[in-house]
Amino acid sequence: MHAEVVDNKAGKCPLCGMTLVPVRLALVWSCPVHGEVTADAARECRICGRPLVRVTKAVSWTCPVHRKIDALEPGTCPICRRTLKVRYTRRPHGDHNPKHGGLFFMAPNNWHVEATHPMKDVVRLYVYNEYSDPFLPAGFGAHVVLAPTPDARSAQDLIVPFKRIGGRPYLEARIPQLALPAHIVVKMRFQPNDPEYHFNFDFFDYSKEPAVRTAVSR
Repeated sequence: MHAEVVDNKAGKCPLCGMTLVPVRLALVWSCPVHGEVTADAARECRICGRPLVRVTKAVSWTCPVHRKIDALEPGTCPICRRTLKVRYTRRPHGDHNPKHGGLFFMAPNNWHVEATHPMKDVVRLYVYNEYSDPFLPAGFGAHVVLAPTPDARSAQDLIVPFKRIGGRPYLEARIPQLALPAHIVVKMRFQPNDPEYHFNFDFFDYSKEPAVRTAVSR
């Protein structure tokens, strides 16, 4: 029921009281964007060419015909005697890697955020669920808070809201004269009734998107 609950001994789920069941975890390599890709060594994603990153996945063995078989050890299918094949399953919070070359954090409510500073005066914000899939809950709002400069006419903080940019997968804030190194505070509320969370982001260089393989026409 609550896959994020993991313990090193048998017992009850602290959230719902159900009996915990065994799970086998493995540290493997996977694509930051294509989570279905799994490898046992560092290489490039077969789909997009991004470098694979280390993540935690559940590992089990299943029958190529009877997919309901889910064993914690290799062996043969109890139904047809075929050799079981390894199967990897994504886990909540198994991947805390940035997807766009930025700074990645887990929020207190178990969702995730990544901020990037791709160019002068621009900060972008990406939001992910507990599986690190792109996700923007209804009512989400965020803004950058900047302390006043010594020559500012007002002593009040400068507040710059993040805005949606068409159908792009991020929100963007434009902050005039934001120079490197950039030190900003982002305040965000995931849902209207949530508390406001504060995150500190320190950028010492511009964020760079991971290299992606481009299609070649023949």
